[in-house]
Amino acid sequence: MNKLKEETKLEGEVVIEQKKPNDTYLKMKKVGDILKLIPTYFSSLFLVVVLGGIIIYILVTGSSALSWNLLVDDYQEHLNTITVEYDDSLTFKDPNIADSYFISRFGISVKDGRDTANEKCVTIAYIDPNSPLKKAKTTQDNSITYEVKVGDNIDTIRILDDEDKLQIIGANKGAEDIAETLNTAKVIETMQCKTSGGGARGSLITTLYLILLTLIISLPIGIITSIFLTQYARDGKLKTIITTMIDMTAGIPSIIFGFCGALIFIPFCDTTFKTSGFSILAGAFTMTIVLLPTIIKTVNESLLVIPRHYTMASLALGASKTQTVFKVILPNAIPGILAATLLSIGRIIGESAALIFVMGTSIQDDINVTKASTSLAVHIWSIMQGENPNYGAASAIAIIILIVVLIMSILVKLISKKMNKMAV
Repeated sequence: MNKLKEETKLEGEVVIEQKKPNDTYLKMKKVGDILKLIPTYFSSLFLVVVLGGIIIYILVTGSSALSWNLLVDDYQEHLNTITVEYDDSLTFKDPNIADSYFISRFGISVKDGRDTANEKCVTIAYIDPNSPLKKAKTTQDNSITYEVKVGDNIDTIRILDDEDKLQIIGANKGAEDIAETLNTAKVIETMQCKTSGGGARGSLITTLYLILLTLIISLPIGIITSIFLTQYARDGKLKTIITTMIDMTAGIPSIIFGFCGALIFIPFCDTTFKTSGFSILAGAFTMTIVLLPTIIKTVNESLLVIPRHYTMASLALGASKTQTVFKVILPNAIPGILAATLLSIGRIIGESAALIFVMGTSIQDDINVTKASTSLAVHIWSIMQGENPNYGAASAIAIIILIVVLIMSILVKLISKKMNKMAV
């Protein structure tokens, strides 16, 4: 009877039978899913291999050129030609410095080395406090003295030996031959001492100036804009247009900002700050435009995660809207503002295209915010130009930039994690 009822169908009733997928169908679907993921895996693997290869190349090539002198030396070499007479009344003690050769007549030690351009050179490794080279006279003017220092490189030497014979020797002969020659010198007629050069001190200082000036200009503008968009602006066409423009600006290539900076900010700085063409100030104004979208969006997010009841409680206690914003909301948004600051610093350090148009590509040692100079990133671009690009120094500076950006990224992650905990 029950079976008969089950087989009876009402008029217009639709019976849906669910079929279980067979094993063949499941296998085909699994294969299809894998095939769809292959392009993603392949592209990800390709990017990892390429970026890993670039980083390994930079580390291997730049590690030999990376040194403290790279950060503290000038880029330009300073050549000084001096003359010194041997004083037989002075005696000097050998300091026994490894891999160096002591010159007993003049109280100095020299050794073979490499300059910041990774070229062979002969370097002064030690100089006695009483050495006559401490008060050497310049050949251009005997009234001017030059104090030879540890780290100076020796180029060409012209001496009169004990037999009054003229001898000339260059740094290409090596430290040992130079030491032997100077130990027979009665008079050093000319000795060319030069600083190593090739350092990035000027570009490092320029980068610090650029960071400071850019943050002074961009942070107040970005924070005030974020406060307006999140706290005061009403939802409508105006707010939508502003938000859309900010998002669009974030996607514009930086080289376009550099072109705009050359047309707008260079004339502005020439008129207002009495600069003359390229300047660090023009670079700071240009980087402000580049960074504003990042700052505004990051600070926006930090303001939006602040619990609504903070604002309501402040207003309920009689505080005005302005007091609530500056005494309640902003203090709680400090992690987001700090994250925006760190992201901005990382972007400034790594930016080159925009700055080439407004700061120039000439590497300077005498730094002034109203004059042209190069940041670390533009420094790399400059030394890679020409027929003999300096891969070693460029890689060494790239290592410095990578380390700074890595530290900034880690700090941003930590701050973001703290912000998420606060939101919870």
